[in-house]
Amino acid sequence: METITNPHQAHALFVLPETDKPIKESTIKLTQEQIDFFKTNGFLSIDNFIDDNEVSNIRNQYDQWFAAKLGREHGNFFDLLSEDTDDKEAVAPQLLWPSIYGKQMTGFDLYSTQMYANAYAISKALLGEDTIFKGDHAILKPSTSNSLPTPWHQDEAYWNPTLTYESLGVWVALQPVSIENGCMQFIPGSHRMYDVLPHHTQNNNPRIHGLEVDNPNELTKNIMSCPLPSGGATFHHCRTLHHTGPNCSNEPRRAYTLQFECNTKTREQPRLNTWNETKITEREKRAKESGWTLRAP
Repeated sequence: METITNPHQAHALFVLPETDKPIKESTIKLTQEQIDFFKTNGFLSIDNFIDDNEVSNIRNQYDQWFAAKLGREHGNFFDLLSEDTDDKEAVAPQLLWPSIYGKQMTGFDLYSTQMYANAYAISKALLGEDTIFKGDHAILKPSTSNSLPTPWHQDEAYWNPTLTYESLGVWVALQPVSIENGCMQFIPGSHRMYDVLPHHTQNNNPRIHGLEVDNPNELTKNIMSCPLPSGGATFHHCRTLHHTGPNCSNEPRRAYTLQFECNTKTREQPRLNTWNETKITEREKRAKESGWTLRAP
């Protein structure tokens, strides 16, 4: 293990792993049919990804992280779909880097989980042997009357516009998910049909972090929903159009996500990125003031 010692970085006191290799062996091996489905459609759904014991262990710690609002001072705990001010209840609270903050608070070790071992092995099978882990992210949708959908978007729209990515997100359900409480929904094949499309901030408000693809009604005519049992997971390419609906159930909807990438390349010309360049969010302000510089997963 290596300790970051740069005193100008907010993460200077955190310990990061020397390697992204999992401690456990994967319990899942994809079929060629599953690999082909992902390459064609840009997503894959797996019902029995981790067992009930691991779900329970992660969920118990997850609830402690969110109750403590870990990482808020660094811009890593924030509300995706509002102006993220302290005087209002969060609609869609997010925690970046739960593997870093959770280890400090609850002793959580992502790299020793079956979730990570399975995600790592499957991501290599889908992207290639040079695949590496890029970070993790916890997403909560409370069961409130003002719950909002997460807009249709491509993950790469949030990222460096000078690069093009072969990357995927792993979205793990920590309870059963359905359309009612906000399961993942995808546009099959959209990762092949489009580069990064034009996006805008939620409600065109530069103080909101969340992005929505322009003209979503013209792009989202062939929707495939992916309900999952507790412990199920979806995998999606970074250019696959996806969204989740509001949580209309009586229970919180918890998801743990991991990001992997392979063979990132420099673009000949930077792509459009006006939607990020004009943001003035509270989250970015807190990150800048604290000196947090790790790239968001």
